[in-house]
Amino acid sequence: MIEIIRAKSAGFCFGVERIVKMAEALTQQPAGPVYCLGELIHNPQEVERIRAQGMRFITGPDELPPLAPGQQARVLIRAHGVAPQVKRAITERGYQLSDGTCPLVTIPHQFARKLVQDGYRLVIMGHREHPEIQGILGELADLPEGRVDVVSGPEELERLELRAGDRVGLISQTTHPYERFARLVGEVLARTLEVRAYNTICQATSERQGATLALAKEVPLLIVVGGRRSSNTNRLVEIASLYTECYHLEDAAELKKEWFNGVEKVGIAAGASTPERSIQEVELTIRALVGDG
Repeated sequence: MIEIIRAKSAGFCFGVERIVKMAEALTQQPAGPVYCLGELIHNPQEVERIRAQGMRFITGPDELPPLAPGQQARVLIRAHGVAPQVKRAITERGYQLSDGTCPLVTIPHQFARKLVQDGYRLVIMGHREHPEIQGILGELADLPEGRVDVVSGPEELERLELRAGDRVGLISQTTHPYERFARLVGEVLARTLEVRAYNTICQATSERQGATLALAKEVPLLIVVGGRRSSNTNRLVEIASLYTECYHLEDAAELKKEWFNGVEKVGIAAGASTPERSIQEVELTIRALVGDG
């Protein structure tokens, strides 16, 4: 019999659960078509489920068709949020907005504006192409030009050529590891006169990373369930891989029987955009593969 242990914190976070419920409610309303700007969440199975309910997905406001006189239609803003100018472009086309931006994602926007307005050179830890970072940069577009840099971590500091007299403000993408952000703050402080840092890392992200770390130290094999484009899920894979054998999959169908040869204990962790049913399917499939239950 194989022992399967689930990470103490896994699966949907508050912001993801909220946006999924919003999407489901909107597709059940009869008041015209409903569009979602970008992927609802970084989970392809969940996106396809919502698509099957009638949600239409677009990559930008330019893809919205012209509305007929009196026609109603709505655009859902996903949990990652978008820049203010994108929202304006949608409403200018006559569409109604349903803003599903996670409240925790709006916090870095507020701090970014404050830091730039206060004259700090802003350094954001994150991936420039990520929609959350694009939303932050868009939030600053109407401000007088200031120095804003995006780095993936402290190893990129050299290219910024920080000077001793710089006043630097620091924030992070909500899904990045706290330890890397803390190291970034320390290394910037060692190079400059003044640092103002705001911890904008989501508590749910930290909890899932901590739970995955603890489980990875306990089991010889750990399965991480979640979208391959999900930043928070990829962080879990990176953490787990430091301590144990780890496989990342989006769907239970990707499981292979040979992974479990000689394994008596396996862990399951899941990103914040992974629904409970996906986690359960992985557990049931593992038991079926090894002939347990």
